[in-house]
Amino acid sequence: MKSTRLPAHLEQARQEIEQIARSYGLDFFPIIYEVLDYRTLYETAAFGGFPTRYPHWRFGMEYDQLLKGHIWAGSTIYEMVINNNPAYAYLLEGNEDVTQKMVMAHVTGHVDFFKNNMWFAHTNRKMLDTMANHAARIQRIIDRIGYDQVEEFIDTCLSLENLIDYHAPYIRRPEAVTPRPLINDEEPPVVEGLPVEREYMRDYINPPEFLEVQRRKLEEERARQRRFPENPQRDVLLFLMNFAPLENWQHTVLEIIRDEAYYFAPQGMTKILNEGWACLHGDSLIVTDRGLIPIRDVVTQRLTARVSDGQRQQTVYDWNVFTAYPTVTIRTRTGLTLTGSHNHRILLANGEWRRLDELHCGDQVRIAGGAELWATTPATLRRRPKLKRVLAYVPTNTVTQPVPSHHRSYRRTAEVVVDEALAAQLGRSCAIRADHRALAAICRSPRPQVVAFLRTFCVGAPRLADNSMTITCPTDSVAATVQLLLLNLGVLATRRDASLYIADAAALERALLVPSTPVAWTDDVVAIEHGTTDVYDISVTETHRYAAQGFINHNSYWHSTIMTRHVASAAEIIAFADLHSGVVATSGGRLNPYKLGLELLRDIEDRWNKGKFGKEYEECDDIALKRSWDKQLGLGRQKIFEVRRLYNDVTFIDEFLTPEFVMEQKLFTFRYNRDTDLYEIASREFKEVKEKLLFRLTNFGQPVILVEDGNYGNRGELYLRHRHEGVDLKMDYARETMRNLYKIWTRPVHLETVIEEKRRLLSFDGRDFSERRMD
Repeated sequence: MKSTRLPAHLEQARQEIEQIARSYGLDFFPIIYEVLDYRTLYETAAFGGFPTRYPHWRFGMEYDQLLKGHIWAGSTIYEMVINNNPAYAYLLEGNEDVTQKMVMAHVTGHVDFFKNNMWFAHTNRKMLDTMANHAARIQRIIDRIGYDQVEEFIDTCLSLENLIDYHAPYIRRPEAVTPRPLINDEEPPVVEGLPVEREYMRDYINPPEFLEVQRRKLEEERARQRRFPENPQRDVLLFLMNFAPLENWQHTVLEIIRDEAYYFAPQGMTKILNEGWACLHGDSLIVTDRGLIPIRDVVTQRLTARVSDGQRQQTVYDWNVFTAYPTVTIRTRTGLTLTGSHNHRILLANGEWRRLDELHCGDQVRIAGGAELWATTPATLRRRPKLKRVLAYVPTNTVTQPVPSHHRSYRRTAEVVVDEALAAQLGRSCAIRADHRALAAICRSPRPQVVAFLRTFCVGAPRLADNSMTITCPTDSVAATVQLLLLNLGVLATRRDASLYIADAAALERALLVPSTPVAWTDDVVAIEHGTTDVYDISVTETHRYAAQGFINHNSYWHSTIMTRHVASAAEIIAFADLHSGVVATSGGRLNPYKLGLELLRDIEDRWNKGKFGKEYEECDDIALKRSWDKQLGLGRQKIFEVRRLYNDVTFIDEFLTPEFVMEQKLFTFRYNRDTDLYEIASREFKEVKEKLLFRLTNFGQPVILVEDGNYGNRGELYLRHRHEGVDLKMDYARETMRNLYKIWTRPVHLETVIEEKRRLLSFDGRDFSERRMD
């Protein structure tokens, strides 16, 4: 059998990397690496990182998708690590050594977090063995019952796996217990008192007051029997395990699904404390003080360029690249496109940051240029188009300009500076045929050259009666680039293949004459595609946002790996260790966890280094003094490790979010105004911002469903209540969930919820759904 262990040179690198990691204070389980071929690696990935799982069609579907992505789209798994003791991590056979070393350095941070964060403390540290045992148990059930029947029941259980109490391992809650059957066919007992032979002695032997007390006790007992559990239960799966009429094999399957759901839960509970990479495709054009240039050039050349965040200029200070990363491509109604990593975030029209893999068609996004940030020095062009041949095709209504004498020697020189005259000639050239070298030079040029280019590029476009104009470009790619140049001028054009439509031609003329103020528009997402490619990441100062491809993008803070930066600051290494345990975490929620988590961790580190905490600091009323407060305690690193150990997302926000942080980060809540049909800022008050954040983090943003009654109507029917917190249920999801609950409970299921601010009771009797008002 082929060995999958590390070769000698990588084993030496592993020892060196782990020694460096421990020197920074990281404490992790022993890590076992295996080098797998791509088929074996994708089989393991389809099983959630475990070599053995129970048989089910969804694993085969995921394997098929991964394998086809590798063969046809060049997809490559970057990293995979299991929360186990010892931890297991997988490397792809054939990757370059530098890639393997970076993965190993990255894994030490993940495993340190798994080991030391208290919310992982209750997870099964022998889950590798447990998964294998689960597989064996279910295989024995399949051999006895039959594959189809077991698979159908697993389908049902998997659709309900989120109906658990995520805090059950840490909080003791009352259990649902009933000492009697759900439905009792016997005659109910009555209170008659002791038998009496003489009627006149009845009130003495059985006082009416005593009998009334006994009747009330009996009624209360009947009520308890009719309604169970006595306390609402959040762990719906546990309630079904205890009281649903399950066969033994069904109980076993449901127990396995529930155990595995609790194993993966802490990864979702620590999402804000985990960093994700926010990256773009290498050809994405980013607005900088060196022009409109591909982000690939910024990263590979490590340019400390100035970029625009849509309003102000910021500075790039860190760079990174990831190979074969899962991506999402979106296209808007105006024809703008963006390809980024699946967890890359862009700004929505309502001010919310959202990941690309959480966008849906119809979502409204913010569209903006770079606030007229242009290159500061002229570009040079290595190859000049043959102007005589090009000019022969210029329309007769176009006024040509003679080529300046200093350009006539261009054919005999290696490169020439692109001034306004040459830019105008290039505009005529690019209007007829695609000249990507010339267009790239214009993108790297100052504003006067860009204006000269656009004047001649658009000169032949006819203006219609409604003052609109359509510009026909030689290719789609030329149209896409010109659209971004116009956007940076403050002119919104709609692209349809190789044509650009401008609704207000006068606006274009004004923009070519006078620099515009920053403009932002709203656009709709109309298409979403998934793929895999290399992605490039930058970090920028202050706002951590930048304009690229017409969108406002948010960067991740690039924490250098231990492998490549042994001399990095402690803050970078700690942030890497604390924030990078999310590679295998399930995504969830619409909150922007990356910026919030990183900025708040930086704030914590800064506060504890400078002593900005405690009674003396809190009681200080001098704002200027608090801003300059610095006791030089140097406790930031220690505090970051403490946060890593003790907190999850909710407690992290609850404990460390401060009014100063909310003010500095300009956080606010928003709401929809029906009168203006716009989203508006609702409040900047600290209390309301904090409550909003905590609300969105609780239960991963999923609805909280409680078991209220397992004997509803004294008929053994299941009564659930949705704890409505301002967001209505998705009715299609709710109905399918109720349908699957019925399969397990076998009797009618009822769900109390709120729909459009009115209480409703949804019911399913096994055949039909019904709905009735409750208020």
